[in-house]
Amino acid sequence: MNRILRFVLAVCVATGAGFGGPACAADIANGAKVYTTNCVSCHGANGRLDADNPVVQALGVTPADFSDPLFNSREPAADWHMVIQHGGYAMGLSEMMPAQSGVLDENEIEDVTAYLKSVVDTRGFPPGEMNLMLPIRTKKAYPEDEVVYIGRYTDQDGENAYKQVLEFEKRIGKAGQGILELVHESEGSVSELAEVEIGYKQALSHSTTHILSAAAVWAIPVEAEGDGELQTYLAYGKELSPAWIFQSSLRLKFPFAGASDGEAELAAIAHYVHSPWPRRVFPAMEVVATRPFRSANGDLEWTAMPQVRVGLTRGGHVALNLGVELPLSDQSWDQRYYVTLLWDFADGSFFQGW
Repeated sequence: MNRILRFVLAVCVATGAGFGGPACAADIANGAKVYTTNCVSCHGANGRLDADNPVVQALGVTPADFSDPLFNSREPAADWHMVIQHGGYAMGLSEMMPAQSGVLDENEIEDVTAYLKSVVDTRGFPPGEMNLMLPIRTKKAYPEDEVVYIGRYTDQDGENAYKQVLEFEKRIGKAGQGILELVHESEGSVSELAEVEIGYKQALSHSTTHILSAAAVWAIPVEAEGDGELQTYLAYGKELSPAWIFQSSLRLKFPFAGASDGEAELAAIAHYVHSPWPRRVFPAMEVVATRPFRSANGDLEWTAMPQVRVGLTRGGHVALNLGVELPLSDQSWDQRYYVTLLWDFADGSFFQGW
């Protein structure tokens, strides 16, 4: 257990230093001028939407209100850059937002994006840059608004097993998130709603390049045997470079029948982000280690999970994860196959932007 904790701290220290130099600073004053000339008629002065504006009413859609701190914080600046440059349709948004690439040069787009990020105080809100890609087993640190379906098929001796999880995650306040999960399991002739999980996650530290969160989840048996358990975890995310993101989590499970019968799970993943366009295929490699609290030498179990994220919508708010988990130690199963379907409902309806 101590070795796992030391490893987590070492990883956080190592990745906290980051890679690469800082980006060139944008000219916010020039961005304000660009905004006043090109954007104010629809989006309002200082980014504050005026719903009574005849121009806005004639659009037939509601433009973004940049003065809303939750909206402003949860949208990555890179996404706004893409929308300004290529238009709303390119990112699954309204066609009424025209592409500005023929009007503004690259520096002007950078400047107006930086200006829009400055029009409201978003301190205390985790930035959208840290809403990183969803791993299969590593816990995310970002407090999101998502619905997630996870399906798992276990190839093992005897009857193969299936597990399905439906997650509902809702932002609470500036940096919190409520968690509700329904877990269904089947093996052979047994098929049951095994448990309901209720929890809360809170972002503890964040910037545009890192995030650290803590969570507690209460697993309540429904049809499964047992008294349930308390799960706690720390989750960390880091942008290593424009092309690589890293996430890790340390989860501890404490069964109510006996906390000493629980286990520790350390997971980590690296995603290769080779394109700014969300509707692409992004590969990743995830590694998980688990160990019971009551353990002897050789009880540590390792697995590796190559996987891909497939953006299904132009904005990437609906995405698919496909992966296979391979045992690297002596496990009771041969392989596990995963499919994950994610819908980030804060960014639009499920059917938007296909």
